[in-house]
Amino acid sequence: MSETATPAANDPLAQATWAGLRAELREFAAAHLSEAMVPSRFVVLPELPKLPNGKIDRGRLPAVAAVDTASAAYLPPRTPRETRVAAILAEVLGVGRVGLKDDFFELGGDSLAAAQAAARLRAETGVQISARMLFDDPTVERLVRRMGGLDDADGPAAGSREAAGSAESAGGPAPGPSRHPRSLTAADLAAEAALPADIAPADGCAPPATAPYRTVLLTGGTGYTGAFLMRELLDRSTAHLYVLVRADTPGQAAGRVRATMERYGLWRDGDAQRFTGVPGDLARPYLGLDRAAYLRLAHEVEMIVHNGAWSSYALPYRGLKPVNVLGTLEVLRLAVRHRVKPVHYISSLAVYPGHPGDHVWAEDAATDPEGVVGGYRQTKWVGDRLMAQAHERGLPTCVHRPGQITGAQTTGACATDTFLNATLKGCVQLGAALEFDVVLEMTPVDFCAAAVSHIALSGEWHGAAFNLPGGRPLPWDRLVDLLAEHGYPLRRLAYGDWYAELTEAVRRGDENELERFLPLFGPDQPAPDLGYRGSRPVFDTANLRSALADSGIHCMAPDAELIGRYLDYFEAIRYLPTRPERTAR
Repeated sequence: MSETATPAANDPLAQATWAGLRAELREFAAAHLSEAMVPSRFVVLPELPKLPNGKIDRGRLPAVAAVDTASAAYLPPRTPRETRVAAILAEVLGVGRVGLKDDFFELGGDSLAAAQAAARLRAETGVQISARMLFDDPTVERLVRRMGGLDDADGPAAGSREAAGSAESAGGPAPGPSRHPRSLTAADLAAEAALPADIAPADGCAPPATAPYRTVLLTGGTGYTGAFLMRELLDRSTAHLYVLVRADTPGQAAGRVRATMERYGLWRDGDAQRFTGVPGDLARPYLGLDRAAYLRLAHEVEMIVHNGAWSSYALPYRGLKPVNVLGTLEVLRLAVRHRVKPVHYISSLAVYPGHPGDHVWAEDAATDPEGVVGGYRQTKWVGDRLMAQAHERGLPTCVHRPGQITGAQTTGACATDTFLNATLKGCVQLGAALEFDVVLEMTPVDFCAAAVSHIALSGEWHGAAFNLPGGRPLPWDRLVDLLAEHGYPLRRLAYGDWYAELTEAVRRGDENELERFLPLFGPDQPAPDLGYRGSRPVFDTANLRSALADSGIHCMAPDAELIGRYLDYFEAIRYLPTRPERTAR
């Protein structure tokens, strides 16, 4: 395939020809490959850059910016409605144009943008489009087809629960064999988890260093969990940390790390001398690093803690794959370059499939993709499997599976952008809690960070997996009780009534933290991503207990004291409203 990029920019005929070619390639791939294997983008070059040995020089392949995706295979809208819908989506996304087959989320959309787009579409077309519909049908072509179905449906009045839309509403079921709009089928998921042949220690690769480690690479250092991991790694060792951060310069990268640690009260005098900010990008080949920076890490890093991930329950597998899956592969490639480097991977208890009733999950490798649904859960399952295969090839790996990361058990400091905390705030704003038969595993962030750091820095336990559930399971109903005990009483509503109140509040324009997560709720039940109704999993912790013996690291149970600490913190930072006759600590 060949194409000259510069003349194409000024040649409308060439642009149209290449757009048609890309569309034909995409249709051909879709007809002959499983959904998981269909490329999301097609880039045409005059020739592929080569290394002196004749192999492809991946470092010289051009990056494709998100804003360029629309023009890469642009097919214009054909009807007035398609044109209007495309214009609304383009305005919400802040891009020049949106083509007929362009995917809303591949152009940079997220759950908040989907909610904004749905509101605009409802206001300007009169069709009761929900954000969930945009997740199910993310292209102009599919969305307009669904809108036509809603126009023709003799359904309830606008504003009713049914008109809000579900995957099985008048527009028909979500396309694809998985029947879950954010998931791959089990077969496709298993195919995604095949470790590439090049990820293995090569002949001549230096053996792994032994503890105590002199240098550690941390990914995801500007996230909530990453900030606590950095604090624990600094406090429990004398190692120098390299922290991979999306930034333009090392100074900017270091500044982002410091700002996050200061936000949670974790920054200490002298920390600036203990780490180096590394501007990079998990979603790009070679972690987005130039050759010199990459080789420096390959030579100097002795151990890796891979925490970086895009933690969104609302996005589909394909939207999360570049960071959560391809980024994990790039970390593994670095781990076998020059020196073998142990890799500690932050996975999740969400990799276990859902089953009704009791089920005991041992600290084994994740093997069964059946029942693992939702983009985020599936990307973590794939990462989990990749680590197990890398270990079989001689790379020391450990997998750490926390539950839902919650606030620090010492200070109560909590992130405000997690789904669980958004649910708490959304229910408080609504004044009502949904009936939901699920059990929560709440893992305090400082306990998680201390446990992972202690195990990683020991230099032992390679090949093991660790379950990190909370101090004990917490039923959702008990959490609602604790909210009431601490000054936030909520009405308890059957799920359908709660959903109707939530969607009506959003339509009225009431502020609600759950607006951006509406695609995860249907009229009849929440998406299975959020928890398996009636499931009572029991997570074995034999490995964890052995590894933490005599360490002094303990996990608090989610009782009145710990939940009260979290609520006090939320009130103090004004995330939750002030409670009557109470003063936040």
